[in-house]
Amino acid sequence: MDSLPTVSALMAAYNDEQYVGRAIESALEQEYPPELLDVVVIDDGSTDSTPDIVRALAEGHPGRVRLIQQANGGYVAATNRALAEGTGELLALLDADDIWLPGKTRRQVEMLGARPELGMVFSDMVVVDGDEQTVRPSLIWAQGDLPDRAYARVLHENVATQSSIMIRASLRDRVAPIPAAITDADWWITLRSAQFSAIDYSREPLAFYRVHGSNLTGDVTGAAAVREARKSVAFQLWALRNLPLSLLDPEEMVFVWNGIEAQAQRMVQAAGTFFVEPADPAPDLAAGVDGLLADADLLAQRGDYAGEAEQVLRALAYDPGRLGSRERLQACTTAIQAAASLPDPLAGARGFVALVEAEELLAGDDMLLAYAEALAGSDRISLAIDATRLPAELAGAQLRELVERCELETRDDIELFAVVGTRDATERHRLMAGIGALYRREAVDGGRLPVFTPATLSELRALADRAGD
Repeated sequence: MDSLPTVSALMAAYNDEQYVGRAIESALEQEYPPELLDVVVIDDGSTDSTPDIVRALAEGHPGRVRLIQQANGGYVAATNRALAEGTGELLALLDADDIWLPGKTRRQVEMLGARPELGMVFSDMVVVDGDEQTVRPSLIWAQGDLPDRAYARVLHENVATQSSIMIRASLRDRVAPIPAAITDADWWITLRSAQFSAIDYSREPLAFYRVHGSNLTGDVTGAAAVREARKSVAFQLWALRNLPLSLLDPEEMVFVWNGIEAQAQRMVQAAGTFFVEPADPAPDLAAGVDGLLADADLLAQRGDYAGEAEQVLRALAYDPGRLGSRERLQACTTAIQAAASLPDPLAGARGFVALVEAEELLAGDDMLLAYAEALAGSDRISLAIDATRLPAELAGAQLRELVERCELETRDDIELFAVVGTRDATERHRLMAGIGALYRREAVDGGRLPVFTPATLSELRALADRAGD
């Protein structure tokens, strides 16, 4: 950011007459050029003097405060409207009962400017009471550093609070509109930001989080704590049912599930009884779970333990109490760790690897000769020859004869290696995970992998070149 970006402070307000003026003033008083910061307030059908207070501030600060009134639709609906109305290059959220400290905007703009990979930043907050007296100096004092890939960390538990969040407007279409099933706008925005970008936070508190009798989600106990924990579990299960799980490795899947179980445990402790339902039953419960576990069985037979773990985790999101599924998720991680200790079948290969069946290659010299001609001079691709279905000694002898007939034994540009010996499902899956394309005599369906024939080898070379750039 060579020049300072414009910032829109986005506020959803409902019957906040006691605090809304102070919240808006804290945005207007930021240590940031006033012409670059505007405030958008969505009044969600307030029945008190909230809109009058906002209107007076808008009149006193022409062009800087905009009031938009709508029929009451709830906090998330109002937040969606605010996200849609913000015009700034950066969008910052501000609850109507919280307060920004003067340096918040400047500090978060600096963070985003220094690190282009960041899509969202947030901060610690000072917890205050209704009179702005400190209750405790830090809201997230025990949070610790976020990993570079924070998607699993955010799925495990919410890490950011609404009034501390600033995102790039380029992420707007990723985070909005917030689905109707989601009740935690800040958690959703943080999770989606972590899905598509890096996120980080300021350890320095940059805002006041106000705790008072009307808080929706403040420091609560008893029945209110049960309610909040139940909302958290519902959020996490919905996310696991509806968002991609491919961003999680199996260890992260177990970590995320541990976070859900921790929320359920807090719910039981707050309720004082085990007889509390952690979440409403998911739609199409039985059919969804049975189908997912059947898919998991097929993936396990192929040695794809990561794919198995993904299906098991999604099954748990539909039916957290399905016996054996939690243990199976852990077993997937153990199986993957065991598979990772096996020798890499593609060790030493170049950056891009194509796979050809030995039986096809040995059917005539033409297929290898065409490959050698098309890939002449390339140093980016290796051709792996799958000879696992042939006797190892016979395959080795026949392939050596083929290479000699094609006069390739002294060619440095053409790299060939054979994969010989029987392989179990786990080893075969690991082999295929490193393959970028298939080389076949005829065009066939290669599933997830593109298939090239002797007639299309120039396209294979171009693909390998692009992969290496």
